Parts: sequence; C-alpha cells; structure tokens
Amino acid sequence: MTHTSVDTGRRQTSRLASLDGLRGVAALVVVVHHSFLTSAVLLGPYLKDPVRFEPWTWQWILTATPLHLLWDGTSAVFVFFVLSGLVLALPAASGTPARWDVYYVRRLLRLYLPVWGSLAFAWVTTVLVDRHQGLGSTWLQHREAYSLSGLPRDALLVGGVDALNGSLWTLQWEVIFSLLLPFYLLAARLLRRWLPAVAVLLLALVGVGWVVNALGPLRYLPVFGLGVVMAFERDRLGRVAAALDARRHAWAVAYGAVAVAVSAYWMIFLVTTPSELVAAFGHTTGVAGAALAVFCAWHGPALRRVLESPPVQWLGTRSFSLYLVQEPVVAAVAISWTVTVGPLLTAAVAVPVSLACAALFYVVVERPSHRLSQRAGRAVARRRTAPAAPVDAAPASQATAEGLPVTR
Repeated sequence: MTHTSVDTGRRQTSRLASLDGLRGVAALVVVVHHSFLTSAVLLGPYLKDPVRFEPWTWQWILTATPLHLLWDGTSAVFVFFVLSGLVLALPAASGTPARWDVYYVRRLLRLYLPVWGSLAFAWVTTVLVDRHQGLGSTWLQHREAYSLSGLPRDALLVGGVDALNGSLWTLQWEVIFSLLLPFYLLAARLLRRWLPAVAVLLLALVGVGWVVNALGPLRYLPVFGLGVVMAFERDRLGRVAAALDARRHAWAVAYGAVAVAVSAYWMIFLVTTPSELVAAFGHTTGVAGAALAVFCAWHGPALRRVLESPPVQWLGTRSFSLYLVQEPVVAAVAISWTVTVGPLLTAAVAVPVSLACAALFYVVVERPSHRLSQRAGRAVARRRTAPAAPVDAAPASQATAEGLPVTR
C-alpha cells in the first residue's frame, strides 16, 4: 500500500468510529427520553392530542426549543435507522461482493441473541420491582401491560412487541430492513443516476406514512433507504464535505442546520396551528435532519473529534446494549421512588444505572453474541467453499468470509 492509501484508510476508519460515537450519543438520548416520559407533564406533548405549554415556562423551554435534542428519542431512532442503512450498504456500494448466506446468518444472530437476552433481563427487573403500582405517567403505567404469553411474539419481533421491553419496537424495523437489504441495494444500483431524486422521494414517503396511519411502514423503512443512498453517494458527499472545509464557518452553519431540522417538529408549532399535515412535515424534516446529522458526524471535523473521544467511543461500543436494557431500568427506577420527585431525578438515577447494566450486558451477552455470529458466518462460508478449495488453500479474506458488516 502506498502512503496515500494508508492515510485514506485511516481517515475512513476514523469516520466510521465517529458514526459509532453518534450511535452512542443517540442511545443515551433515548435513556433521558424515557426517563422524562415517566412524568405526566413531559409526556403531554407526545399524546395523541398534544399538550402545548405556555411560552417561557420550563416545560416549554425543554420541549419547544433545541434543548429538546437532549431527550428527543424519536429523532434518536431516526439516526439509528439512517446509520443502519449507511453502514450495511457501504461494502456493497464500495464494490465488495455480497455473500448473502453469510450475511443473513451473522446479521440475524447479531440482532436476535442480544434481544433475547434483553427480554430475560427485563423479566428479572419485573421480579425485582413490581410494575403493577399505577404510578407516574400513562407511559409508565403502560409498562405494566406485559404478559409472559407475549414472549414468543417479542422474541420474533416482526409482529410487534408488548410492554415487557417496549423499546424493541425499533428492532422490528431493523429486522425487516435487514431481511430486505438485497432489494434496497438492487434499487440503489438500478437508480444510481437518480439517487438525489430518490432521497427526495423517500422523504416524501415518510411524510405520507405519518399522514396515513394505515401506511405505518412508510414512516420508518424509507429512513433506512436514506442511509443506503448516502452509502452509494459517498463520493458526492465527500466533495460536499471538502467544499464545506474550504469555507469559514460552513461547518458551524451545518451543525446549526442539524439542530433546527431535527427540532422542526417541536418548533413548527410556535408559528402554526397543529394539524396532521403540519406534524407530518415536522417529522419529515426531522428525518432529513437525522440524515444531515449522520453526514456531519461522518465528515464534520469538530463533531468528529467529539464523537471519537474515548468516553463517547466507549458509549458507542455499548450503544446496542444500552438501548436494550435502558427501558426496563428506567421503569424500575421510576416506580421504585424517583417518579414521585420528578423526571430530572429519575434521569439522574436511571442514566448511570443503565450505563452500568449496559456495561455488564455487553460483556455477558452482546460481545459473546457478536463473536458467535462471526464464527457462524465463517462456518457457513467454509461449508460453501470447502468442496472446491484445495487442502492447503489459504483462508478466505475476512470481508469475503464474514459477509457484510453489522451495525447496532
């Protein structure tokens, strides 16, 4: 390898590390989000008929300004979905041959084994802390609506989940997207010349999904598609990033645009009357903001430095574990005692407890599951290639033997 190719490889690795950091920050936002939803007051804006607060009250400041970014779990989920689409599509977009048998074995084990571990963890929390106490917001009270008879559906994911670990609803869409990935990649190749227009179409489909409840999959599956588009448009995005590098304050403007776009759903009601169309526009803008956040994390120098810092990288490595354990922890902490004294104390207790449980879950469940998925992928690759391979053949490359990389 030449010096230039080594340097380019290091930059690419660094950029992917920053995406790990972004995933970790998004997972932490979800913990705060659920901690705040234990409060009936802060749950108000998320109800079917949203509560609107008087301007300049503390509730209004937390909800209707960019401070909502600190606990906007919906936008964090959008970021997760864009990241999954981007990272899973990057190898194919870069020309790496796909081994779909290896990919499916690795990907499904990588997702399902930690999910099953999280269901066992959630059940333990219900044994330690009885959820049937009718405390806190309706969101918290709904956590008591779990049933062990619903475990098979929870374990399968694709049919939806109940309240034992409600956060698994996002894994439903992760699994569906993972199964459909070949079709996303095929569509991206066939429409390669028109991918910018495809991105606009995907955003429009998201808006339709939020207007028409019966078309719920349109709310989420196109979000993964935006990540796929970003993977295939990586060279164009690199040129955009270079143009921003050349202009003073350009990245600061980009970061500000992320804050405004992601906060659009909440800020738009400051100037207009709430309606389904307005809400759909706000959510669609939030999805665009999530894609822009991924772009800035991928290429923005200042943001990358923060996301590549050791504490954030630690968080990113354990982001999947954190996401899987946090809701049962929040429910247990809130019901135990913090819900009676407010959401800030709930967050102050639930965040460190969730981080501690995530660290343990990562060591006991997620990391072994990941290793097992890698071994299974290599076994499938060897089984397929062994008959045609000479006895003394060198092992296949890691990229070929293990298929496409996984995220979350």
